[in-house]
Amino acid sequence: MEEWLFLLLPVAAASGWFAARRHYARKYLIEHTHSLRKAYCRGLNYLLSEKTDKAIEAFVDLLTNDFETVETHIALGNLFRRRGEIEKAIEIHENLISRDDLNLQQQESAQFELGSDYLRAGLFDRAESIFQNLVDHENSRVGALQQLLDIYQHEQEWAKAMVCTRKLQNLGKPPKRGETAAHFLCELAEATLCNDDDMTARHWLEEALRDDPHCARASLLMAKLEMREGRFEEALQSLKRVESQNADLIQEIIEPLRICHDRLENPPGELIGYLGYLYETYGIESAALALAERIRSEQGSSKAIEHMLRVLENQPTPKSLNTLTGFLLEEGADTQREALIRLDRALDRMYSNAPRYTCAHCGFSGSELHWRCPSCRHWESTKPS
Repeated sequence: MEEWLFLLLPVAAASGWFAARRHYARKYLIEHTHSLRKAYCRGLNYLLSEKTDKAIEAFVDLLTNDFETVETHIALGNLFRRRGEIEKAIEIHENLISRDDLNLQQQESAQFELGSDYLRAGLFDRAESIFQNLVDHENSRVGALQQLLDIYQHEQEWAKAMVCTRKLQNLGKPPKRGETAAHFLCELAEATLCNDDDMTARHWLEEALRDDPHCARASLLMAKLEMREGRFEEALQSLKRVESQNADLIQEIIEPLRICHDRLENPPGELIGYLGYLYETYGIESAALALAERIRSEQGSSKAIEHMLRVLENQPTPKSLNTLTGFLLEEGADTQREALIRLDRALDRMYSNAPRYTCAHCGFSGSELHWRCPSCRHWESTKPS
């Protein structure tokens, strides 16, 4: 019996050692995990409080204690990118990609973030290469296409941008900022118009209208092309189509309408009637002013003055008042002339300083129509003021 006890002593000692080791290992693991969880929470709280500097410190400290955590590397790199410290973000994400212990999803996430770093740094070729590779992966496809769409618009590679847009639409993820294939086709058409390649421009515009029958930009460009080729009747049809496509852009057709009617030598009443219809239906000031000019040329200044007085009663603006003073100068007596000249000049200065177009999304304003807002990058958000 004593011999058996003697033999069991080493077994008991070993069991005690293993039990103690498991106990302290478990205790260390619990404490370590608790410490990491606290560090994560601290970093997230800093982020929620927009204390980016302290959040970065917390995550850097976390990396020193838990180097294997992929998500921490990605989060830290993103923080550096948000702060504008692109080189640090690139370094973190490049180091992460170089590791051979990442699974496929982690590898894709790290590549996507590195591509975003390159994009933010203006390294478009590198960013494009990464996102093109990610398009072949289902989990990253939509995000990669959206990033590629931004790159192609920045680089003005409109044909590639159009392909991206159509792929996103096929995936049920239409772009959110008005990036339509029709706009990209119009960009291609404008470029070919500048190079006097009317046939190709017509092809792009016809495709744009097939893709989006409500594309007012395509109709305006088609009218420009028709007028350049002397096809004024066809240009009139394109211009009148704008009313049903986007009534906000009717003022853009007023001057081309006048030119087409003059070149076709249509009866004066035709244009007067249509301008009157546009003003009465939509209250568009530019239609009222063009109508006033037409009335003056056909019926004299006194009739034009009567028309402008009615306009001012309904819609008093500096431009309308400026037009009226111009007519009054033609009819006014010498005693009133000096005062009218000064009033006309003052109104002219007021109107010339006012923005003609304003972005409905971000408020950017200017004197010309931008199909894509230079500030917020939304398409077709700029409207006449």
